[in-house]
Amino acid sequence: MSKPAADAQKEHIPKENLYGTLVIVVLKGQHLIDNHTFYKQDPYVRLSLSGIVKRTPIDSKGGQHPVWDAELRVPIAKDAAKKNRVLELSCWSEERREDQLLGEAELDISETLRTGEFDDWIPLKLNAAQRGEIYLEMTFFA
Repeated sequence: MSKPAADAQKEHIPKENLYGTLVIVVLKGQHLIDNHTFYKQDPYVRLSLSGIVKRTPIDSKGGQHPVWDAELRVPIAKDAAKKNRVLELSCWSEERREDQLLGEAELDISETLRTGEFDDWIPLKLNAAQRGEIYLEMTFFA
């Protein structure tokens, strides 16, 4: 995943091609890496699904255990519901010069689209090493 500079927002899906809406609540994080010595980091989460990119607000001084409780809505197109069922998740620390990647994960949402619900901790990795977890709740409305 690349740096979250220009977030694509191609959300408009024609009604006849709309499969449903995935509501994602990014609740909190735990055990995130923190490279700061004298102050706490300002983390946020960036989600990407089928070219639609969303992000949470920053948890100012959230450190290693941020709380966002941010609701993000992603429209799901009928064709995307069959092809692209991978939610890309990345956690970043906002920095003065360049935001720092704390960890990332990919989550297959096929089961969530089928059952309508998901809630669990998602482990983050960075350079193949465990780098904390993000708690997500997802609800799919067809």
